[in-house]
Amino acid sequence: MISDPTANPIVAAFDAAAETYDAATPVQREVAQALVARAAENVGGPPRQILDLGAGAGHVTGFAMARWPNAKMTALDAAPAMLRRLRAKFPGVATVTRDARQLDRLQGFDLILSSMMLHWLDDPRAALADWRSRLAPGGLLAVALPVAGSLAEWRELTRAAGLQDALWNFPPQDFAEGLGGQGLGANIEFREFSETYPDPHAFLRALKDAGAQRPRPGALAATAGAMRRLLATRAGPFKATFRIAFTLARAV
Repeated sequence: MISDPTANPIVAAFDAAAETYDAATPVQREVAQALVARAAENVGGPPRQILDLGAGAGHVTGFAMARWPNAKMTALDAAPAMLRRLRAKFPGVATVTRDARQLDRLQGFDLILSSMMLHWLDDPRAALADWRSRLAPGGLLAVALPVAGSLAEWRELTRAAGLQDALWNFPPQDFAEGLGGQGLGANIEFREFSETYPDPHAFLRALKDAGAQRPRPGALAATAGAMRRLLATRAGPFKATFRIAFTLARAV
């Protein structure tokens, strides 16, 4: 277990955004609702033990509790402030401050959910396989994550200005290809979710307020002056679209 999770700069950014996260994440909330609905269609009987991985401030947790009020809910996140925010909204939820790659003895869940978090891990395929191993017999793993093609509007805007965008890299759409051969048997469905902001600057501010502003490793970020010039040339509404892969896998 990481003794200080916020030593990780990605976790630190989300931790700092705990109070602004809910207002800045309408798409994340919509994706969470869709994930829980899809899980409900496939899980079978009411799950008794549910784990929300990368729970953040509780979008998935809230929808899952409303759907299955009698289940024992556990929310895991590496950002302590996010979990404090979640507990304030859902006092009965058990919380675990831990990296989602270090689940240790957490296992035996009828349903494991994770929304908009897997792409932050360095090996999404390995994480999926490990998470599946934490299921009880007959259990279901349901994951939603943005994949390549997400936020194409911002990438195109910066490219047209001769700049390199520094957005985090999303996994390729075939990120789970071949996992069936490893016994994962993943079923994947793609959907797009969009939000329109007053202007591109508001989009960037929402990324920061959501804790998702961390640049990808090795990216050459634009200078402040270049970014100001870019934003000055692009006034008016700005749409940002996430391409989401909903992935389902059952326990062996």
